[in-house]
Amino acid sequence: MKILTAVFLTISLALTALLLSPGCGGGNDEQADIGCEDAFCIGTLFRTSDSPSPLIKAAEFARDDINKAGGNVKLIAGDGATPLASAMELLEMGVKAIIGPGTSAGSVEIFDFLVENSLVAVSPSATSVTLTEDNQELIRAGKTPFFFRTTATDNFQAKILAHQAQGEVLIVHRDDNYGEKLTELINENLRSQNRTEAEVVKYEPYNYDDTDADEKALSAIADVEAVSGIGNVDSIVVIAFREGGRIIKGMLDSQVVPSEAQYYVSDGLAIANLYEYVDETDPGVVAGFKAVSPTGLPNPPERKPEFEARFDRNEFPSLRFATHMYDAVVVVALASLSAGSTDPSEYVSEIANVTRKGNQCISYAECAAALTDETSANDDIDYEGLSGPIKFDENGDIEEGFYLVYTYDLEGKRDKRIFSIPELEDVTPGRMP
Repeated sequence: MKILTAVFLTISLALTALLLSPGCGGGNDEQADIGCEDAFCIGTLFRTSDSPSPLIKAAEFARDDINKAGGNVKLIAGDGATPLASAMELLEMGVKAIIGPGTSAGSVEIFDFLVENSLVAVSPSATSVTLTEDNQELIRAGKTPFFFRTTATDNFQAKILAHQAQGEVLIVHRDDNYGEKLTELINENLRSQNRTEAEVVKYEPYNYDDTDADEKALSAIADVEAVSGIGNVDSIVVIAFREGGRIIKGMLDSQVVPSEAQYYVSDGLAIANLYEYVDETDPGVVAGFKAVSPTGLPNPPERKPEFEARFDRNEFPSLRFATHMYDAVVVVALASLSAGSTDPSEYVSEIANVTRKGNQCISYAECAAALTDETSANDDIDYEGLSGPIKFDENGDIEEGFYLVYTYDLEGKRDKRIFSIPELEDVTPGRMP
């Protein structure tokens, strides 16, 4: 942990805002209008069409809590639909950190831009191992990684999908970084279990409401039906977003795909209303399906229910990744405070440090008080997040986490179990022995 200067330690918490506001750039008119010259500006990079967004609301809650504790954070919304162009705009506006992008593809797209401009990004939901590999490549070259995420990587998701899927496995996946990498990892795990690798069908990515969605789904289904030995498949893993519902419907209706096959869906499709994207008239169409998704602590501290109670659940029925989002904002602010700087090239080294091997604290206010208390040795902190222990490793990944395994019933509703990663221990609260 970087030791704070004597001057910094003698300043009261009430003046923390001044330490978080040495300016966000060269003082152009746009930055002045936004207020980045006298605040720590953080950009968010999520699709503006996904509104209202529980992630943006979670970021706003984090900002409010930070500012209430003496910080001076401002949020500026970018658009994750055009991640690179939007990241460029955010940098011009004066942001000193980005929270997002929400997807792995978007994160991969801006990765080089982050390094070239020494700009920190922390994603609450990008899981691709390509980002781990890219960070590792930077480290081998003696460079500093600027990308982090507060959610578990697909290394964990692959492990649990391979553990859940039994017998002969078929994987149907989007032909993109998300689908390709997760498929590779699942097969690595199958090999490690001395099992046969899965048969693989990839399809051209599309959106659920694209005008040619039906045509692309039919093409994918035809490829599935053409798989050698399709009649022997026991488990079908679908790595998709909502568009995967059309492909699932086609496989369920197929006279070739085994009707008794067990279906598993990845986190991109692990949604409460899954049946609506398969057959909106029949909730039971997904009965017996299993879905996996990253989650937070199985036995959350009291502050998590308090956090969730801040949301209007009619407006935000799902809070998926909301705690991860909140933690991403808090970690960046704590790293900046610990370094005594809003310059990403200076505070980037503190991001991992404020999450591990220090005195545990459970909120920005508590952690900030420790960092600014000159009478104690608490400036080495370990922020324990709402989503879990976090603990970033050298690659910007969290070292451990938890995954939900949902099982859908005849009404389209879900039961859930929680497994620790990487141990795969069932840690569901109140579970039967």
